[in-house]
Amino acid sequence: MEVADELWASYLSPAFHERLAEGIPGTQQERLQTARALFRWLASLHDLGKASSFQSQSPRHGPRVNDVIALPAGPSTQPHSMVSAHLMYLFTSEAGWTPRASTWVANVVGGHHGVYPRPASVEIPMLTPEIGGPDWREVQRELFQEMTRRSGVPLDLLADHVPPIGSQVVCSGAVILCDWLASNENLFPYAGPWSDDYEAQAANRVKQTQRTMQLEAVWHPVRVPDAREMYSQRFGIKTPRSTQLVAHQVASEMDQPGLVIVEAPTGEGKTEAALVVAEVLAARFGFIGLFFGLPTQATSNRIFDRVLDVWLKRLPQKPPPTVGLVHGKAGQHERFEDLPLGGVGDSESASATASQWMRGGKKALLSPISVGTIDQLLFAGVSAPHVMLRHLAVANKVVVIDEVHAYDAYMSRILHRVLHWLGVHRVPVVLLSATLPTEQRSALLRAYAGNVDTREDSPSYPQVTWVAAPDRQVSRTASASFFRTTPDVDQATASPRSFRAEKTDYRDVSIRVVLAPQGTNDHASVMQWIPDRGCVLILRNTVPRAQETYRELRKRLGADEVTLLHARFTSSDRARLDNWLAEAFGPPITDKVTNEIIENPSRPSRHVVVATQVAEQSLDVDFDLLITDLAPIDLVLQRAGRLHRHQRPNPRPGRLDDPTMVVTGFQEVDGLPGFPTFDDRPYLHHFLLRTLAVLRGRERISIPDDVPLLIEEVYGDRPVGPDAWGGLMAKATARMQDVLAQMRREANALLLAEPDPITPDLSELQRGTSHEADEEDAGNRLRVRSGEPSIEVILLRTVDATTAVTVSKGEPVVIPLDRTPTPEQKAAVLGQAIRLPFRMVDESQLQSPSKWRNAPWCRSLRVLMLSKATGRVRHGSKSFTYSTEMGWTD
Repeated sequence: MEVADELWASYLSPAFHERLAEGIPGTQQERLQTARALFRWLASLHDLGKASSFQSQSPRHGPRVNDVIALPAGPSTQPHSMVSAHLMYLFTSEAGWTPRASTWVANVVGGHHGVYPRPASVEIPMLTPEIGGPDWREVQRELFQEMTRRSGVPLDLLADHVPPIGSQVVCSGAVILCDWLASNENLFPYAGPWSDDYEAQAANRVKQTQRTMQLEAVWHPVRVPDAREMYSQRFGIKTPRSTQLVAHQVASEMDQPGLVIVEAPTGEGKTEAALVVAEVLAARFGFIGLFFGLPTQATSNRIFDRVLDVWLKRLPQKPPPTVGLVHGKAGQHERFEDLPLGGVGDSESASATASQWMRGGKKALLSPISVGTIDQLLFAGVSAPHVMLRHLAVANKVVVIDEVHAYDAYMSRILHRVLHWLGVHRVPVVLLSATLPTEQRSALLRAYAGNVDTREDSPSYPQVTWVAAPDRQVSRTASASFFRTTPDVDQATASPRSFRAEKTDYRDVSIRVVLAPQGTNDHASVMQWIPDRGCVLILRNTVPRAQETYRELRKRLGADEVTLLHARFTSSDRARLDNWLAEAFGPPITDKVTNEIIENPSRPSRHVVVATQVAEQSLDVDFDLLITDLAPIDLVLQRAGRLHRHQRPNPRPGRLDDPTMVVTGFQEVDGLPGFPTFDDRPYLHHFLLRTLAVLRGRERISIPDDVPLLIEEVYGDRPVGPDAWGGLMAKATARMQDVLAQMRREANALLLAEPDPITPDLSELQRGTSHEADEEDAGNRLRVRSGEPSIEVILLRTVDATTAVTVSKGEPVVIPLDRTPTPEQKAAVLGQAIRLPFRMVDESQLQSPSKWRNAPWCRSLRVLMLSKATGRVRHGSKSFTYSTEMGWTD
C-alpha cells in the first residue's frame, strides 16, 4: 500500500490520476482522492490469494500457519493470482457490488502475473480444495476488510463503478509495478514475524523506492507560450521554419489530447517540431514522459544522442528526467552505457541518468524519457504476457513515431491497433513523415479516433493535421475541436483539421530526374555517372545488389574511394560504419573561433557510398549525386532527401551543383519494364510500375510542390502508364491485393483485442495467451515485423578448440571458449552479433560453449564459428563468408 502511494505521487502522471478517477461521483478533488484510495486498495489486495494452500509451499511459514489454521489439503491447481481474483469477486459481491464492478477488480488483481483470468472464470465459485473451507474464508474476508479499511476506499460509492477499459489496463500495469517493488528484498527485506513497528519501518523504507528503481526524476514539462522563444531555448534555433511554428500553434490550441501528423520535406526540422509539440501537450494535459520511436536501432541511437546532447541539456528541469535507450542492442551503445545510474536525488545535478532496473523486455519502456525502435511500441498491440506494463509505460507519456510511412501492411496493422489503444488512453501522439499518401494518413487518423469515419480538409504540403482522442462523454461541435459525437447515432465521426505551412522559408529543391534502364550488367554501367570529384550515394534495394555494385566499383575506383553499408554487418562493424557516415557526410560545421560556417573537414573530395535502405531515412547526410534503384514513390522522395540536403559553404564540384537523381534498377524489354527480383520483394511490383509510370517523361521534381501530386498519382486508383502495360499492371495489382491481405491476416492472428468502450472486460483482451507463457518465448512467437524469419548469431573465427577471435575491423580480440569471457571481452563478443535469415544458417553449427553457461549474459548466445583463414562457413551445398568490407556474403 505504501508503494502504491509512492508511485502515485512520484511516478504516475496526473493524466493517469484523471483517467482512473473518470466516472467516480464527486468534485474533482473528491474523485482524485477516491481514485488514489482505489489504487491503494487494488495494490494491497493483489496477493490476497496467498492466504490459502499457497502457504504450504513455504518451509518457513507453512508449519506456523498450519499450527493456527489447518492448511487446505490437496494439490495446488490454481495460481494464487486466480485465487485472488475469485476472492475479490466473492467479497465485493457480498458488499453489494454489481457483477460488472466485481469482475473488473477481480480481473485486475488476477492479472498481476501478466495474464488476465479467462472470460467469466472469476464468476464461477472456486471448488478446488486449495481455497480452503469456511475457516479460511473468514481469514481471507478479514484480510479483505482490513485492507479496505486501511486504504480508505469507499466500497458503497464504487458498487456500480466500472472505469473505461483503458483505465483498467493501465491500472493493471501499475499494480504489477507495485508488486515488483514491494517484493524487492533490497527495498523490503524479510523482517521476521510481524512487529508493532512494521508499518513505520515500511513507511520509511518506501522512501527509497526511487533509489531502487534508479529513477532520478520524471519529466516535468514546461510550456513556453512563444514558439520562437521555445525553439531558441530548446534547440538554439533562432528562426524556426514555418512547419515548426504551425506545429507549436496547433499543439497550443488543442483543447484535448489528440493525434498530430507533421508532414514536411526531409531536413526541415520535424524532429525538433515533434519534441516541441510533445512538450506543449505534456505540459497542458498532465503527462510526465516521452517515447520516441524510430524504424531501426541505428536511427534510434542517433536520435538518442541528439536528445542527450541538445534537448535534454537545455531543459530547465534539474535534475533532468531519467532516460532510456530501448532496443535489443541498447547495451552496446556507449553513450547509453556510460550514463550514471539515477535514484540519488541530486537536485543540483544537470547530467542525464539512466536506470538499470528499468531495462529488459517487461520494463523496457518505463523510463520517463525513452528512445527506441518502433518494435517496443508495437508490442503494446499484440496479445503477449505483461502487455499491460507496456500500456502503463506509454499511457504516462507523449508518443512520437518517426518515418511513419516506412512500415509495411503487417506492421501498419499492428500500429493501427496500438494507435487505437493510445486514443482510448487519451495519449497525445505525434507522427512524422516526409511523404504520406492520403489513404495512409486517413487510416492512421481513423485508428486513433476509434476506427470511426474521418473527414479531412483538402490535403496540402507541408502540413500539420490533428484529430482529437475519442471521448464519448463529451459532445463538441466547435471548429477548434474537430471531434463530434452525435447523441442519436452510435457511430461517431472524427473530423481532422489540416494546417498548411507557409512555403516562403522552405529550401525549394528542383531535382533533375534521369531514368536509366539497365541491362544485365547494371553494376558496371553505373560508372558512367560517377564524377571525378564529389560524394555519391548509390542506394540498392537488396543486399546482394549492393554487394555486387560495390565489388564492381572497388575494382574500378579502388577500396579507398568506395564504402559499402547494409544490414548484414556485425553490430560492431555497423556502428563503425554508421558513425563514419554521419561524420564524413554530415552538415557543415561552425568554426569555434570565428563562428563562421565552414566545410566539414572530414568530408572527402571524392567518395562513393553503396548502401541499402539503412541509409534511406533518419540520417542527416548530404551527397552531391544520388543513384537509386527504383522504389515506391514515397521512398524515392525520401531517398532524395539525402541529396543536396544542406547549403554548403563551398561550391559543389563540377556539374553537381544541379541536384541530380539517377533512377536505375529496372529494365525495358519489348517495351515492358522488368525488375531484378521476380517475387515482389522487397517492394510490390504494383507500386514500382506505378512509380515508373509517373516518373516517365518527367525531367524534374520540385520539392515540396510536386510531392503530394506524385504520392497521390502512385497510391491512387487512377490508371497510369502506357496502354501496353495494362496486362502487366493488372497482374501486379492482383498480386498486391493478395499479398497485403495475407499480411493483414497474419497480423490479425496476434493482435491484442480491440478496446470495448461499452462493456469493457479485461478477460477478453489476451486471446490465447497462457498463464504459463514466458515473455521471451512469446517475443519469439509474436513477431511485430514481417519478412523472412531470421536469427541472431555471434560470429567468431576459430583459432583452436579453446580459442576464437573476433571478426570485426580492427585488432582481433582473443575470446576464450573454455571459460567465461571477462568483462573486458564481453563488449567484443556482443559486438560480433549479426541477424541472418534462417536459410543461411545451419542451426546444428550454432554452439553455446559449455563454459559460457554459467554467466547470464552469454549462456544463451548462439555462436557460429568461421574459418580463421577465410572467414567462411558451409551450410549444405552453399558457402558463406564474412568480411569487414563486404559483410555477410554468399
